[in-house]
Amino acid sequence: MKFTLNTLGAPTWTLEQTARNARAYGYAGVDLRLIDGEVISLALVRANRERIKELFPVDELPVATLATSVRLATREPQIRHATLEEGNAWIDLAAELQVPVIRFFAARNPPEMDLESSVQVVGEMLALLSERARQSEVKIGVETHDEFASARTVARALTFAPSDTAGAVWDVWHTTRAGESPAECMELLRGRVVNVHLKDARRTADGWQLVLLGEGDIPVEEGLRSLQTMGYDGHISVEWEKKWHPEIAEPEIAFPQYMRVLRTYLQ
Repeated sequence: MKFTLNTLGAPTWTLEQTARNARAYGYAGVDLRLIDGEVISLALVRANRERIKELFPVDELPVATLATSVRLATREPQIRHATLEEGNAWIDLAAELQVPVIRFFAARNPPEMDLESSVQVVGEMLALLSERARQSEVKIGVETHDEFASARTVARALTFAPSDTAGAVWDVWHTTRAGESPAECMELLRGRVVNVHLKDARRTADGWQLVLLGEGDIPVEEGLRSLQTMGYDGHISVEWEKKWHPEIAEPEIAFPQYMRVLRTYLQ
């Protein structure tokens, strides 16, 4: 299995530090969510494209995913048009950088849209983007996140986008919060997983607390077994959310610890 380091977990690192540490900790690549601590945008990635190519060679330490902030659930004509333009621009940029996967969100934009409408609209947007993605040899995925935290909800959206270039980014934490086991998620998504996010978390009186791997309640090891059973051969992103939760462990602690424990799971 190919584990990648998600830059969301190291908001104080430069890209140079990210490349150096990913290699030192034994990761097989990186997922771009931050560049030098700043959330990625088209302009930011374009401005750093030569740096990205130099630091992350495709055949040695590739960028596995562009983890964008694009939100697909909209019926507003102007927003829909702008979203499709941005999505296509991300596809073109991913193709230039030889990044195999782009992450999109299904979050409602505007938020007043009901969930049933959102399911259809997200699927339609993926379908519209999937032809450009196929031509560019890029896969696009909507994450199990926010209102779409359930794999069941994402699977319903994917029925409107049958292309094999469109799929799901499975976040094991969010589907666990939605009450779904890894085996259930694999059955629901039926081979449509294009990328995986994993992290561990512990239930608390107020919700969930992110913790080091093996210290929480998320069935990460079970998730890996389910992926193996399904024959998944894509990248698996270690998504340590230090950018959003500054109180959790430093990346110099979390990223090597996760890799050590993941190796024991694979044994």
